[in-house]
Amino acid sequence: MYKVLVANRDEYDTKGIEWLLRSSMPSWQVETAEGETKMIEKLESFQPDLLILELDMIDESSYGSFIKTIQIIRPDLIALTMEATFSQAKRAIDLGVADLILKPISADTLLKSARRIHRLAQLNGRFSEQKPKMEAEEGCHYQDLFLESPASAKSFVTIGIKAENPSELPKLYSFLKSYSFQKAVRSFILSDMVFLVAEQTSFAWKEESIRFMRDWQETSTVQIAISIYTGQEGNSTIRSHYLANRKLMELTFYAGFNQVLEGNSLPKWLSIDPFLTPDEQSTWIDFLNQSDIEGIKDWFHQEFLILAEPYPDPGLIRIRLTSILAQIRRHMKTFRLSGEKIEKEYLRLFQTILYSPLIYRMIKEMIRFISFIFETIRSDKKLKLDLAERILFFLETNYWDPTVSLEKAAEYADRNANYISSVLAKKCGKSFRELLNETRIRQSAKLLLESEMSIKEIASICGFSNQQYFNKVFSKLKGMPPNQFRKSMQKASV
Repeated sequence: MYKVLVANRDEYDTKGIEWLLRSSMPSWQVETAEGETKMIEKLESFQPDLLILELDMIDESSYGSFIKTIQIIRPDLIALTMEATFSQAKRAIDLGVADLILKPISADTLLKSARRIHRLAQLNGRFSEQKPKMEAEEGCHYQDLFLESPASAKSFVTIGIKAENPSELPKLYSFLKSYSFQKAVRSFILSDMVFLVAEQTSFAWKEESIRFMRDWQETSTVQIAISIYTGQEGNSTIRSHYLANRKLMELTFYAGFNQVLEGNSLPKWLSIDPFLTPDEQSTWIDFLNQSDIEGIKDWFHQEFLILAEPYPDPGLIRIRLTSILAQIRRHMKTFRLSGEKIEKEYLRLFQTILYSPLIYRMIKEMIRFISFIFETIRSDKKLKLDLAERILFFLETNYWDPTVSLEKAAEYADRNANYISSVLAKKCGKSFRELLNETRIRQSAKLLLESEMSIKEIASICGFSNQQYFNKVFSKLKGMPPNQFRKSMQKASV
């Protein structure tokens, strides 16, 4: 039991501090003293771990004896004073106080100071609370988390604690082992979380978890999330509770850390198509070609950052982001972006998409990387494409548009249409129309193999407004009509 003595002259201040400590830290034993004589008596009889003292209570004539008493009992000290003067500060230093607080007292400031001192006393081994032991401890083991075992005769509640940075887990577990919960718990450290088992009672575990989180935040900047699962009827094995806590903890992907997630039912994920549609691919091609970072930010915000329950499956979100990353990679290849630095950044972003616990962090890193790509293209003159390559890039990114023409390509390249025709004939040995049809047929062949869309749909998506003309061009370039091409490729893959 952590013992606190409040020694203060003002009766109302004393009662207020007593109520604050008792209500916020119900496991602490709090006593009060409203005069110097009473304080000395309580120091000797109660022997507190923490003394909250009004400095002006100590008369100069008894100052020496007070110091001797403090040196014998050696409580931690929080000093209170009405006067922010040098003499009061010096007196506080002489007493070796842990904190000096100016009146009128801020409840939040006093409580934070008392909790901090309590935690330091525990960590330094100066104070050790006798923890309650869980009666079922001997019957609850690590294997119960991974193997189904008979349901417990007693009802219980389970709690998961997860650090945003997994490398902080040992520190979190050490903090937890020395922490004084008001009810008995059995703890298990795992690769990505700490799992607690406690007897199910009417006890307010959410408030207790909030207190634990608040105390942790006073010792570490690492964010944590806590899940509390109370269970459902017929779902009372340790393993079912463990899996339920893991499922609850997945909500942090959207909601973030520094919160307590409580429930007796599990979140249900929304199923989505994780791949970009042809229209979305076209939108992203335009974003990248025009270096439209603001458009990209708005798209990400609408697509990922204003989601509501039921949330999409986080795994599908990761796939969707890698689909976008593939578009970015293609853009990089078009501009011949390479080198150790840019590849390192690309790999770091890929790892973030795969493993980051927070969706907003993935989006933030993607926007940062895309901005880096745009800036690299703008600043490095070596990355400028020659005219023929620019026209080929134009075709690759605009083949789907049925109105694309040599004149539009000339406008894009800021060159004369006849000049472009001569450059393409010299460098590629083909006309603009031939190169456009080759690009469209290459993309349509890919869709014939990888999708179940009809030939009419594929023709339209690839920029052909007339299916008969599409069949004619496809047969000329591939040696067979599109339906025969699809069948022959399907047979070859069997």
